[in-house]
Amino acid sequence: MIIVLLWLLLWTKHGRGSYDCQEMINNAQATPRADVELPVQLENDKYSGCWCRSNEEYDIIVCFGSYECKKFPQLRNHSSVLRVRTTVIERILIGELVRYVNLRHLDLEANHRLTYIEPGSFRYLTKLEQLSLSYNTALQFIDNNTFEGLVNLRSLTLIGNGFTDLDQLTFAFHPILLPSLRALNLAENTFSAIKKYTFSPMRGTNLTKLYINLCRLDDIHPLSFLPLKNLEVLHVGENDLNSSLIGNFLIEMMAHNISLKSLDLSGMGFRKQPPRHLLEIIANTTIKRLSLAQNQFEVIDDDAFPPMVNIELLDLRKVMAMTTGPNAFEPIKFPNLKVLLLGGNNLPGIHSNHLSSQLLCLDMSNNKGNLVTPVYYEIDRDTLIGSSGLRYLNLAFNRIKSIYNYTFRGLEKIRIINLENGTIFYIGPGTFKPTKHLEVLNLANNPLSVNQNITSVQFEGLTELKSLSLQNCGIKKFNDDDNIFEMMPSLTKLILKNNQLYYITAETLKPLKFLEILDLSENLFIAWWNPLFLDAGVAPRQLLLTNNKISHFSISMIQDISYILESNENSSAIIDLMANVFVCDCISMYTTYLWLQVNGSTAVKTFFESSNFQCSSPDIWEDRKVSQYLSSVKSMHCPVYHKISKIMLLVWTIPSLILIIAVLVVVVIVYKYRIYIRYWLFLAKMALGRTFIRKSLKADNNLNKGYKYDAFVSYCFDDRDFILEMITQLETNPPYLKLCVSERDFEVGSFISEAIVSCINESKYILLVISNNFAKSQWCRWETQLAEYHRLFLEDGTTYDPLVLVRIGDVDNKYLTPTLKYLLKTKIYLTWNEYHTENFWKKLRTVLGKKSSH
Repeated sequence: MIIVLLWLLLWTKHGRGSYDCQEMINNAQATPRADVELPVQLENDKYSGCWCRSNEEYDIIVCFGSYECKKFPQLRNHSSVLRVRTTVIERILIGELVRYVNLRHLDLEANHRLTYIEPGSFRYLTKLEQLSLSYNTALQFIDNNTFEGLVNLRSLTLIGNGFTDLDQLTFAFHPILLPSLRALNLAENTFSAIKKYTFSPMRGTNLTKLYINLCRLDDIHPLSFLPLKNLEVLHVGENDLNSSLIGNFLIEMMAHNISLKSLDLSGMGFRKQPPRHLLEIIANTTIKRLSLAQNQFEVIDDDAFPPMVNIELLDLRKVMAMTTGPNAFEPIKFPNLKVLLLGGNNLPGIHSNHLSSQLLCLDMSNNKGNLVTPVYYEIDRDTLIGSSGLRYLNLAFNRIKSIYNYTFRGLEKIRIINLENGTIFYIGPGTFKPTKHLEVLNLANNPLSVNQNITSVQFEGLTELKSLSLQNCGIKKFNDDDNIFEMMPSLTKLILKNNQLYYITAETLKPLKFLEILDLSENLFIAWWNPLFLDAGVAPRQLLLTNNKISHFSISMIQDISYILESNENSSAIIDLMANVFVCDCISMYTTYLWLQVNGSTAVKTFFESSNFQCSSPDIWEDRKVSQYLSSVKSMHCPVYHKISKIMLLVWTIPSLILIIAVLVVVVIVYKYRIYIRYWLFLAKMALGRTFIRKSLKADNNLNKGYKYDAFVSYCFDDRDFILEMITQLETNPPYLKLCVSERDFEVGSFISEAIVSCINESKYILLVISNNFAKSQWCRWETQLAEYHRLFLEDGTTYDPLVLVRIGDVDNKYLTPTLKYLLKTKIYLTWNEYHTENFWKKLRTVLGKKSSH
């Protein structure tokens, strides 16, 4: 997908006449063709014994059959692509291909018993454009007229057969037989040598591409390629050719005006440094694309290359490079260099500005070394600031730990950045802010969420981003309060595959109004209970939810499916729900069935009827389609079961709700009055041993023995000055009383409420210092309540009363609680008089210091 997007990007942005970066990358690195899915099983061909499968459009057919497929299949389908593979066909005869006059692409591959193709067998395939006869190891000979009739054939592939003599093959490629031939691939055969007149039978051909790599060649005559006047692309890599021999045929081609554009010298065994003499010859040719991949140049220093003004693509992948000189690729040597491929080496990063300023594409992927000697990749500050023309940057498969706001500084025109399969766990704020025109960003398979949350500030500036891949990044959720997708309003493709997401919200999706493809497969999604896409107003053309934990369809899910299917210009929407854990029973599916019958549109009904996702349970429905279960609901007594389930649910729910409410009420009451309850429990505990305590105190004839303090002082902090004077008067004069004062005697770290209860229980008297401030304080009111409980509990008919009241100043009646009013009316209290202080302190000492008995 990255390759396709890049091609489209550069094609549409710069026009057909401009430089095509991706075309050069494709020519340099032959990417394998992806096989299409073939879900349709065609009927068994009785004539041949072959089994054949097709795609849903029936335009691609693949036939196979091993020991049963002995003849060429005779199918009635008029497809444009036919592939016959892994059969035991030995001969192909005239007339066996007469059914396939509409074929444009034919592959006969890996048929290891095929030895003979009768001349004229392809006579009827006048529309054929591509033909592959590859990996048929028993095929050692082709007749001169084998390809008769292929007047429109443009590409002929003969890879990995049993051919040993190239001279015998070239007669079959005569331009009269193959007038449209442009590409010929003879790789992986054993030719040993190419002689002077080997290609003479092809004189006058329009061939532009020739692949003879990995053919065990050790000799090529300097004049051998001269008949191929239109040759532009030559692959001779992975052969045993020395640099002098290569230089000789290049000189001759140049002298005879053969304008070679691309030369592949990969895997030729060059060591230590590129062959200087050969590079100087190449520098004087018309070659624009040069591959030196898979050779061995550990150090690429500044003078490794001579000036090469025509080179536009330079492939140095897998050359074991450990370092490159800062001026190795400087513009003065490579003024037209557009594509530089340095992937698969041991380069530790980009540590100096050694890149050509006019580069469009830079591939430095897979520079990670090996498990024994790993390489940790690093990009220095502002290293790329001189590469302002760069459009494509590939840093995938590197051990990059983190990227910062200076990493991509200078890449103002960058369109694609590939950072997949790294070790990135930190993205600094504003990292992508310099890349304001970035359209494709691949961060797949990085541990992004290991040590941080993904935040919007990290993706600031990506207003033109169209494709984002966060596959397998360990993401568990997205934060709606800091929505990263608000930074990407132009996003059309979002890949969130193989993360740990179990839900996503409509708020997260709302900024993605242009989203076309959303991949949520291989996560932990369950059926959602609120509409996502309907509420967000987002209707992707493709929604992939394969291999999640969806067990049933909620109403919200069906509404979202219906919305996506019915959205404008979305008639061909794809919603993939394969490999989920659908439970096919009345509980899970009956509601879905009812909704579809009552509210389902034609589009959503068609979707369910034609769907292929399967049930996972119960056993009787395992591996059968959900659509089959839904069509069988009427005959399964689900309506009766549904009514009984509602009644049973009501029977069990009402008592359970009453019990839960009662428990919650008790819990709330206990929590609210927990301090009082603890104190009452303490008093109850004292009551059990009250008689014992009283007898012990009488025997000791000392009431104070059971108390830590003479008095607990309850006061308001605003009266602190009076309390300090009280401490001085009572603790420094006989009888030297011990007071409990909160600021001084409460244990540090304890709860205030617990400390008050504990100190009251350890004090002989409770001294309430009542003032206007005291009456207004909530804490003081609470202490007063506890003191009253304490007094009432100890009341036993004796003269001992633990409660002592002191009033300072006037107290507003409106602040007095019922308890305070009652105490002030029923108890004698001391009133502070600043004109008779000695008398006041004397009376207070007497009250607190007297000894009483029960």
